[in-house]
Amino acid sequence: MQVDKEKLKELMKKNEIKNFTQLAICLGISKNQLSNILSDKFNPIKSNIVDLAKYFEVSPSEIISEKNKKRE
Repeated sequence: MQVDKEKLKELMKKNEIKNFTQLAICLGISKNQLSNILSDKFNPIKSNIVDLAKYFEVSPSEIISEKNKKRE
């Protein structure tokens, strides 16, 4: 499962979050943790996706990459 980075950037723009460092602060996590969540090399745990979705007040399926949705 991967986060759709383009969708995430749209949500960040809507919420006036300028960069991933600012997003990490808003989420109460380190920039490293956020980098791991967004990395193509790692699969984030579902709770990270849920927390991210809750922050932006969207469903988790809205921030999951389309490639992953087809596999599920």
